[in-house]
This record gives sequence, structure tokens and C-alpha cells, in this order.
Amino acid sequence: MEKFYSDISGEEIDSSTPTVTFGFDGTSYEIDVTEQEKTEIEKTLAPYIRAGRKATGAGARRRGRRSGGSSSDSPAKQVREWAKEQGIDVPARGRVPSDVLEKYNAAH
Repeated sequence: MEKFYSDISGEEIDSSTPTVTFGFDGTSYEIDVTEQEKTEIEKTLAPYIRAGRKATGAGARRRGRRSGGSSSDSPAKQVREWAKEQGIDVPARGRVPSDVLEKYNAAH
């Protein structure tokens, strides 16, 4: 069974825990968090969500997208693939551990 970890605390999380997606200043982000961290994010963002407007239409889609490569070309995916080829244990989601990044960078 694959293990998943919080991008905030590094704590192991259940695979059914949802990924939190949010946007700021035209850029979309997503993170994996524990249920408690998700609740904290919701509480923090609540006043901004209440005061804000949902972006709709072509302008919203245009602002939320980045040009260039797809997520399948992401550096984290490349590091994960390399680590698996090397027999290094790496989580399937969340932040790539710093020791794995160091090994990857040293090899490249």
C-alpha cells in the first residue's frame, strides 16, 4: 500500500484525505494535508472567501492556467521516477523528502 504524507507537517495521511486546491494571484496550487490542517486552512481563508467573488468565464480559466509543460513533466515527478529506478523509497504524493532531492541533484 502506498503511503501519503502531508506537505505541511510531513505526517502520514490516509490516502482518502483530499488534496486541497486553491488559487492566489492567478496561480493555482494544491497540497496534501491532514484533516486538522485542512480545517485550519478553511478557517484562515473563510473571511476572504466570504468577501470574494467566484471567478467565472474565459478570463478565470485564462488567469488560472500556466503556459508551458504539463504536470506529467513536473520536476517532482522526474525525481520520483529517478528515485524508484534507484530503489529509493519516495512518497507518491506530497513533498519529495530533502535527502532524496539531494541524491537526485548529486546524480545530475
